[in-house]
Amino acid sequence: MDASKKKSFRGKVNRIAYLNGIRAFEAAARHHSFAGAAQELNVTPAAVGQQVRQLEDWLDIRLFNRATSGSTRLTLTEEALRAFPDIHRGFDLITRGLSNLFDEPEENTITISASPSIASKWLLSRINAFQLEKEDCDIQVETDVALVDYAERGIDIGVRYGLGQWDGLCAQLLMFEDIFPVCTPEFAKKYGLERSPPDEFEGIPLLHDYSVPASSGYPSWQEWSDNVGAPLPAKLHGLKINDFASVIELARRGNGLALGRSRLIEDELASGELICPFDRDSYQFRSRFCYFLVWKNEEGDNDRKFRSFRDWLLSSVSE
Repeated sequence: MDASKKKSFRGKVNRIAYLNGIRAFEAAARHHSFAGAAQELNVTPAAVGQQVRQLEDWLDIRLFNRATSGSTRLTLTEEALRAFPDIHRGFDLITRGLSNLFDEPEENTITISASPSIASKWLLSRINAFQLEKEDCDIQVETDVALVDYAERGIDIGVRYGLGQWDGLCAQLLMFEDIFPVCTPEFAKKYGLERSPPDEFEGIPLLHDYSVPASSGYPSWQEWSDNVGAPLPAKLHGLKINDFASVIELARRGNGLALGRSRLIEDELASGELICPFDRDSYQFRSRFCYFLVWKNEEGDNDRKFRSFRDWLLSSVSE
């Protein structure tokens, strides 16, 4: 769409009169047919087709490729493919908004998303302190390894580990993290790990966390070696697990040498269950991945309970 059309279109949107046509387009795009959309909308296929054609005339853009035969006779044009996700999301938000008219208000409930490792090793202990301070606020925690759709799941705020860029979400830096090897004191003694790494790690069981591909910047043994200058074998062996908490549990049981994430192993270090067998200052590095608070773009500062939790968590980290 050229600049003049965009300017004209913005004016049309402000006095939009084709909501039925947009609804017909969204339903037809999901069903790949006017018949399926008609059944959902309780109108005839001809009515759906007419509404879509009127919308196309209004926009001066073709939305569907119409085939005369084949299993899929209705496919989206390139322009429609770009627009459909936002239009579909918009109808979802309208549906959610209307359902809120009939739901009991939950003004004092905040829903938080985090990975299982972050939740169990760091977040939950702090939430207890928040609830003691904010007795009128209820907390619901949802744990997922993958980043979920915050709008669909009703997530108010999340704590995520990464580089700070997630589509459709705002992100605010919460804290940095240092990475260093950890094991039990007994393991360190058994393998002669004293103050500095051995010239070779051959024969030393290494534990690998591959929750996220190392190529994305997630901490790995190779990145540790590159940063601190410690040699590693050309081919790394050892148990690979896609969950950091499980990796640390195995290290705590004496099953191997793991890469510790400073924010998530505070309790194990404080109790002495895990140690850094080398001089920590010399053999740790600052991870490219950091912890971020994330939330939906369209919400945030207008939500009192969101602001309350965000500001409290930020202040608790800085103390």
